[in-house]
Amino acid sequence: MSADALSHYLGEVAGRRFAFGSMDCCILMADWLLRCGLPDAMADRRGVYATYREYRALMRREGGIVASCRRRFAAIGLQSRPWPMRGDVCLVSAPLAVGRRLVFVPTGAICLSPEMSVVITPDAGLVGSPMKILHAWSPAHA
Repeated sequence: MSADALSHYLGEVAGRRFAFGSMDCCILMADWLLRCGLPDAMADRRGVYATYREYRALMRREGGIVASCRRRFAAIGLQSRPWPMRGDVCLVSAPLAVGRRLVFVPTGAICLSPEMSVVITPDAGLVGSPMKILHAWSPAHA
């Protein structure tokens, strides 16, 4: 995996619209891992859900996004990394508007640097921002 490969991938994603089940935070990570030559961590979920409600129901059945990512990434050979680096997939604490409140929830992302990650959002598309990284897995270990 080269820095150019990640830049190229993000350039392609920037032109896509957010859609649950085909371009959301989980698919963003899974597609990057595919690009890195790894198996599809979301093969059983692509196209299965199309709304936030359906996504949440699936995540609940898997014990939440943290448990889901741990299981799915371990199944394709990824190892957890305590210090995320560029190109690692990660869960970040991202803001989510719930009514008039702003809450922070674990969200799938790709690490750009130890201080910066990129996520895909329903309203703004691909966004790079400093966010607290909760967990990270490296495709370089696989």
